[in-house]
Amino acid sequence: MIKLTISTLFAIISFLLVVLFIFLLYLLVQRQRESYFEKVRDRYLQNYSQLWYDYLFNNALFSIVLVPRGRAQVEAIERIFSSYLKNIRNEQLELKIKQFSNQYLKAFYEKDLSSRRWSIRMNALYRIADLQIDQLLTKCQEFEKNNITDEEHFQLLKIYSLFQPDLFMEKIKNSNVNYAESEYRRLFVLLDDNVFIQFFHDFNSLPANMQFAVIDTAAVKRKMEYLEELKKLLDHNTTEINIRALKGLYEIGIIDEMDPFIPFVTSEMWEARLMVAKIFKHVPLTYTYSYLEQLLQDENWWVRSQAAKTIVEDRHGIAKLQQFIESSNDQYAIEMAQEIAARKEGK
Repeated sequence: MIKLTISTLFAIISFLLVVLFIFLLYLLVQRQRESYFEKVRDRYLQNYSQLWYDYLFNNALFSIVLVPRGRAQVEAIERIFSSYLKNIRNEQLELKIKQFSNQYLKAFYEKDLSSRRWSIRMNALYRIADLQIDQLLTKCQEFEKNNITDEEHFQLLKIYSLFQPDLFMEKIKNSNVNYAESEYRRLFVLLDDNVFIQFFHDFNSLPANMQFAVIDTAAVKRKMEYLEELKKLLDHNTTEINIRALKGLYEIGIIDEMDPFIPFVTSEMWEARLMVAKIFKHVPLTYTYSYLEQLLQDENWWVRSQAAKTIVEDRHGIAKLQQFIESSNDQYAIEMAQEIAARKEGK
């Protein structure tokens, strides 16, 4: 058993008290620094927000007092810029913010990329992209050579997609990181159409997550140039690709021929039959009724329901459903037709 003398115990207690005092002093200094930082930031916002508004929106002359002096004022400017960029789409606004950021904020974020703290490096990467600081592209490429995280790598890809699409295409195809579909979509939606369409040309060499993201992004973009590319994927040997392509074509909403869709009326996958029933909304009922009648008698409830909804949207739809009810022997299909027709007439 270890015996402590009174003097030894007193020394230990004194040491702990000194450590506690130093720790409390550190917290006090940190809090004072934070308080000073917040005061400087808020004072800048109070004094110069109107000047920023006049410069960005009213074509007022740029004032040198807007140039930040220190990190607190940089954060104030970040808040002003982020608010405008998030809520307003305006090319002149974006150009002015880009020019200012490249001239006066570049040095701050370049320094932050060398920080040992991950959060500071990530914030710098976010700001480089959001504020269009393309003069830091070379610095970003140098930064990539470090031992970076997957999150940092993803943000670098976003920066490349904005500033140098050819480099982005090279990097993403050779990346060792396999991202989720949602992350790929966040990257692809930023691309110009002439760059994005290259993914269709290399479609079969892409990993599955990227393939799905390409199709879904094309659906979101809703551009005519993706129509033919999506139709080609209807012949793909992967069922999931077929279904996603059908969904993309439905979202674009332009159907210029029927033939590619007819085989899916009898598909083994009910999801494909459901999507065809939806797609036929975009085609006059005179061309689709025979197929919708078949889908109305489908074994799957969702397919039957969608077929009835598509029929009833046509101006002659209720009459067609009434004819079907009177002539059909399929009780499930009849009940579905009656339900959808009753809903439509009740509006």
